[in-house]
Amino acid sequence: MELTLLAHALAWTVLGLIVLTTVVPVGTKYPFMAMASIDSVIPFGLLGFLFVMAYPEDRRVIALVCIAVAAASESLALILPKKCLRIERAILKVLATVSGLILGAVFMELMQQVVS
Repeated sequence: MELTLLAHALAWTVLGLIVLTTVVPVGTKYPFMAMASIDSVIPFGLLGFLFVMAYPEDRRVIALVCIAVAAASESLALILPKKCLRIERAILKVLATVSGLILGAVFMELMQQVVS
């Protein structure tokens, strides 16, 4: 139960940070945030992992929401000034999210087997 509550808090915090870093102008981000591996893979993989842990009974809905967030974060570049849409970054974000979702599902299954 405590793990689920912690996962809820962390999942929503990561989602908030992703939204915040998406709408922040490019020049105000830290230099390390410009690297694709850190800016795209880690937060979106963590997002998928934490949301599967927070809502283990709703995996399909969570998967759709997380993938939509990943696609929308790059699609916002069409609306926001001084941002450019890069399809390879959108694909990278979606793949990282799916990887996090899969890892989260495997982790939850292993946790259920250990408890049982």
